[in-house]
Formats: sequence, structure tokens, C-alpha cells
Amino acid sequence: MERRLLKAAAPVSLTGAVFSQSSGCYMVGGLKAYLSERKLQREISMPPNIVYLMFDQLKASATSISGNTIVPCPFVNRMASMGISFSDVYTASSICTPSRTSVFTGVHPLVHQVTCHQNRAPYNLPQLSEILQDAGYYTAVIGHYEQSRNLTRGWHEQIDMNQPGPLQEALKVKYSGGRRDVAWSAGGCDCDAEEGNSYLVAERAIMMLDEAVASQAPFFLHVAFDDPHPPYFVPPPYDSMVDPEDVKLPDMGDGYPRPDWQLRVREQGGTARANEYDVRKTVAVYYGMIAYADDQMRRMYQALKERGLLENTWIIIGSDHGDYTGEKGMFNKTESLYECLLHVPLVIVPPASSQYPRAERFTGLIENVDLFPTILGMAGVSVPDYAQGKDLLAWVKSRAQEPLHDYVFAQVGDYHGSLKTTYPTGMPEAGRHPSLLQGARTRQFSYVRDPDYGDEAYDLRNDPKELNNLLRQGGGPEPADVTDLRTRVDDWEKRCLRLREELGVIPGYRGFTKGWEGRPRTRDVGSTDLESK
Repeated sequence: MERRLLKAAAPVSLTGAVFSQSSGCYMVGGLKAYLSERKLQREISMPPNIVYLMFDQLKASATSISGNTIVPCPFVNRMASMGISFSDVYTASSICTPSRTSVFTGVHPLVHQVTCHQNRAPYNLPQLSEILQDAGYYTAVIGHYEQSRNLTRGWHEQIDMNQPGPLQEALKVKYSGGRRDVAWSAGGCDCDAEEGNSYLVAERAIMMLDEAVASQAPFFLHVAFDDPHPPYFVPPPYDSMVDPEDVKLPDMGDGYPRPDWQLRVREQGGTARANEYDVRKTVAVYYGMIAYADDQMRRMYQALKERGLLENTWIIIGSDHGDYTGEKGMFNKTESLYECLLHVPLVIVPPASSQYPRAERFTGLIENVDLFPTILGMAGVSVPDYAQGKDLLAWVKSRAQEPLHDYVFAQVGDYHGSLKTTYPTGMPEAGRHPSLLQGARTRQFSYVRDPDYGDEAYDLRNDPKELNNLLRQGGGPEPADVTDLRTRVDDWEKRCLRLREELGVIPGYRGFTKGWEGRPRTRDVGSTDLESK
């Protein structure tokens, strides 16, 4: 089957003025006439604005909407009371780049071929921002949105937090606090809250909001905060907002058999050197980082309200993936497919003028890939037929009478770069997997295919922290549900590889390694990119 992926964005001509969708520039001569006509069009059709606010590395269990009453996130609570929240949302991958690429391309890592931080987004899969831009939206993004990994197309304005300037300087302050010899160091940044990265991201995003309004076009604004991504450091008073003594000690998994790589991760992360207070403090500061980002999202909402935009603006609050914060005796993240890394919060607040339900929480399996068709549906834009997600709002309208997904899938790994342990911001070396991990889960069981260290499966009803591997040696007969998940993973892989071939996806190059330029592409099952060993 031949499917066309990319369509060049042609300039749109209105009343003698030209607005280039790719550059976001106006021809000077007809600007007044163009804006006048654009305003008239908006008065007639009023397409909605969309604001997508994202935490970085926020797991669902660290939110009060999921029952954690210690985490101070009143804004997320308020939004859930004004909109729709979802209890069972899982990301397509457990680390930043693959997860975000899935949201912005509408397909799983097996299709877009970004499975680790070594990869870049493919060159010929349209990105969500491109599709919206082509439909007449003004698009803008700021913060941590993977600019260096090719998630850069389709933005009229984009500001990466690593660009030289105030955002980068604030990041340097945050990163300077963490230790490089352990994964659990935590504390306060040497700056005021108004000088921290998340505050400055919101400050600049509010300015971008004014620029979007001035465009006279419906807008899509993506604000990607860095918090609560490690290092676990945050400006005061957020570093002491949660008392470590009030934090429940996470289940470290002591006494359970574990894969060899986990033992090495714990060694590289200095778990044995952390006492109970160290662990509690790390979790407490992680919660404070969530509170810090929550406050900045509140500022974004207030800016929308002051500009009279809430009547016609969708607000989405989500996260790219989770964090261990002591679970299984580990911190930060690894290339693994556990509950604490894949399960994330999601809240959608409809425009004030809409008739969607309010203060409702929907249960049932959801993938973050579902955001791709959902956002396009909000905008009234056709969804590409290859998209693997499903429209959440259509499901909500049906009152979720049928499950949206019976299974959710995830992939990560296939790393062959030169990165070692990258504390305080990144992963331990032992947490990177040379083979591709693939997983599937229901609400009752999870299964992970791990060619490097052996498969894993867990009974989520009796073992929600995934500590007792049902597939370990001597673990008894394999449950039928696990056997079913094995089959589902096999079938899903075949479907993804077939779709990849149909689309002719051109993979992005691999970074962090020498010799990738001259290596041939491979289409082997489970291989995702340029061969780069």
C-alpha cells in the first residue's frame, strides 16, 4: 500500500497578503488587510485554541488525582474538577525522546524507530505541529521538547530551554546541585523561585501567548516544563514544602529476586549508601518539584483567563513518562517497561463554552499515542489513516461504554552509543539495554520481552509494584494471561513493522556514536535505526 506522508506547506494568500506557514512571516504590504480578514474568519468559524502543558518525568502515583494526598498540586486538582481526567494512561516508552515522538507522530516506537536517546525523529513522518500549521494554526513551543532530536518541525516559534540565555542559565543552576556519584542526591537550588527554569519557561510562554493571539489565528501552544526531571533540586520554598517524615518509604524490592542489570543499577546509583532519610528526602523534593511546575501551570491558566481565552481553549495536562524515586531501589529512569515509568497522569479541560462532561474521571487503558488523534480532533483536522491512537474525546462522548484498548504496548532500548552513567540528570549505564525491549499490559497483568536479561511478567492485582517476576526460574507455571500477552507482543511487532514498511519511514540518524554515517540501514525485526555498533 502506498501512503503519502508529507505535503509541503504552501503560502496562504488572503486579500493581497501572504502568510508563510513554514516561516511564520507576513508580507508587509498587506498585513492590515490580512489581519482584518483573519479576524472575520475567526468570528465566523472560531476554531479552538489548544494549550498542551507537560510535566517531565511525572508518574501517576505522584499526583493527588491518583490518590497521593502528600503531593501539593492544587492546580492539577482544580483542572481535574473542571474537566476530564483519565486513570489508566500509559506511555509508548519509558524515556523522553521515544515517548514524545510517539505523541507527535501518532505511531509507536517500532514504527517511528526512536527507541532510545541515541535516535532522532524520522524525517518523513509529519509531526503534529506541522499538520496543525498546515490547517491554519499558529504553533509555538517552549521548554524541553527535544529540539536536538528533530522534534522541531512545524513551529512558527520555538524556544528550547538549552538555548543560550536565561533558560539555560537557570538549568545550569539546577544541574549544579546534583552529585555525580549517586542517583538520590536532592535539595534546594541556589536561586529564588522566580529565577528557576520552570518559572522562566512560564514567563516566556505567557509572552508567546500574546504573540499567538496577535497572529489572529487559532493557536497550538506546547509548554514543556523540565520539572520534576532530575536532578532532584528545586528552588526554595519548594525544596522544603513536603516534610520527608511524611513521605511513605517506597518499596525498594529487597528480598525479591531481580535481574542482574538492576543490581548493577543500584550499585551505580549508590542505593546502598542511602539511608531511609536520604530516600524520603529525595521523594519529598521530587514532590516539591511537581508543586513548582504546578504553580507555573497555574500562571499559564491565569494568563489565558485574563485574556478572555478560556471560552474557546482546550487545556491538556500530561507527562512524558514516570520516575523510580526509590521504587525497586532505583532512581531517575532506565530503559525498562515498569508501571512506575509508564503510568502517567492526564487531564483535559474543555473550552468553557463546550458541552463536554466536567469533573469526571474515566477508567480504562489509554496510550499517550491517543493524544495525536485527540488533538487533531479538537482542531477539527482530519487524522492520518496510519495513526495508531484513538480519539479520547469520541470515547468520552460515548461514555466509555466499550474499552478504548484491551492492551497497551511499549518499546524502549536498542542502545549502542557511548554514554556511560550520566548522573545527576540522566541514567545509569546499566540501565541502557543493547536489545529492544517490548512490553504489553492489561489492567491485570504486564509482560516484558527482554532478550538481554530474560523476560518478566507480573500479576498487577497482587503485585502492583512488579516485584515478583512470574517468569523467574522456579516461579511456577506461566499464567494463561501472560502467554496471551506474549502472543500480543508478537502480533503487535508484526503490525508495526508492516506499517513502517508501508509508510517507508526514513529513520533519523543515531547520535552519541562514531561510524553511523556510513553504515547501512537495516530492516531486521526489532532493529530500529541505522546500524551503529
